[in-house]
Amino acid sequence: MIIKVRENENLELRTLVPGNTDEVFEVVDKNREYLRPWLPWVDDTKSPHNTRHSIENWKKSLKNKSEFIFGIFLGGNYIGNMGLHEINRSNNSSEIGYWLAQDYQGMGIMTDCVRALTDFGFDELDLNRVFICCASDNKKSRAVPERLGFVHEAVLQDGICLHGVYHDVLTFGVVKRKWVKTN
Repeated sequence: MIIKVRENENLELRTLVPGNTDEVFEVVDKNREYLRPWLPWVDDTKSPHNTRHSIENWKKSLKNKSEFIFGIFLGGNYIGNMGLHEINRSNNSSEIGYWLAQDYQGMGIMTDCVRALTDFGFDELDLNRVFICCASDNKKSRAVPERLGFVHEAVLQDGICLHGVYHDVLTFGVVKRKWVKTN
């Protein structure tokens, strides 16, 4: 499955296959220190074997439509990951999670990708609510939903423990009837 984000720059979201294992691991490994403060799974990604296992699990989740995980590709090169996690069909809601390699920060890539994935969730999956959770100190991550007009809904005090340090978690959400498409 492919979602085109920026036609002119060949930016797309694409489901990952086992053949992507090495490139995904290499990007994670190269960005390990940059990603580690905010993503607890980075320390567990020790080899391409771990990455392959994750990709195989994502493929199963896609098949049963419980999660939609995409690689972010720019000009055919893998630069990050994002997905709709733990789709709740009782409430037609899902959380968007994301990360991007350090060299691609500050270009509007993640904002455009979150916009495209939100559109996909509302239009293709008939979700009613999409939300994003991030550590309050993760300024780059929280800027994305703020920029897109998601509503700041909650603060979970000490909501996540990252490497032995507790951080408040901010929740931002948007519902289908209030989502403004800009494409």
